[in-house]
Amino acid sequence: MGNVRIITDSTADLPQELIEALDIIVVPLKVSFGNDIYRDGVDISSDEFISRLKKEDSLPITSQPSPGEFVAIYEQLTSMGDTVISIHISSQLSGTVQSAKTAMAMIDSRNVYVIDSASASMGLGLIVLAAAKAAKEGASVRKILNIVDERIDKSFIIFMVETLEYLEKGGRIGKAGSFLGSLLKIKPILTLKDGMVVPLEKARGEGRAIERMAEIIKDKTGGTKKYNYSLVYGSNYASLMRLREKIMPDCNLQAPIIAKLGSVIMSHTGPEVIGISICPK
Repeated sequence: MGNVRIITDSTADLPQELIEALDIIVVPLKVSFGNDIYRDGVDISSDEFISRLKKEDSLPITSQPSPGEFVAIYEQLTSMGDTVISIHISSQLSGTVQSAKTAMAMIDSRNVYVIDSASASMGLGLIVLAAAKAAKEGASVRKILNIVDERIDKSFIIFMVETLEYLEKGGRIGKAGSFLGSLLKIKPILTLKDGMVVPLEKARGEGRAIERMAEIIKDKTGGTKKYNYSLVYGSNYASLMRLREKIMPDCNLQAPIIAKLGSVIMSHTGPEVIGISICPK
């Protein structure tokens, strides 16, 4: 009897040490500057992306993995008797889930499960980590799928961007279009609902926005220890640490996973984004 293998994509923004420790397979999305195409996290690092972005006149374009890329992985694993649980970025934000489902149909295997996380970045990452830990501990396929379903249902992500330009031009802004207009000193606070980017609030100035994010997270968690947390950022590490300080007293946030966003996510949020993901333990 084979193992249960967990697959995700590069938009999970998982730190490399966790990927290696839990034997997670990551399929990269791609980011393009003109004719230059890079595999997210493979051919271009977060810092390299930020540096390139500053030099470009137009925003980069992102694309999902092809079905063929998933077929190669699924066939290799299932041929060894393994069961595959493939968990990916929201289908409202990317065609990655559809590519994975197409690949699953192409190999016609009952040992592949493709799951739409309805999330992104470490919102997806925390779900994947829960599945990978359960798989490493020898949990059954059904048990792991139940863990994933529960965490998708109860996870939450909130983030602040410097500008909505990236989300608007990338077509990922969803209902957040109501925020457009004069945004002088206004910091949009957003979340994902049903897999789409939607607005929560507008705050005047970064300080107030960070305070509101902390208040919202406290309301969501009740200050309990029953959640895992991840803090994410692009280039604005100082602001992320201010958010951490605000959240720590109420959320028992002693050692959250801190993850730097990859090039695909930053293509749609901009590099100044900061955010937090929470997921039931």
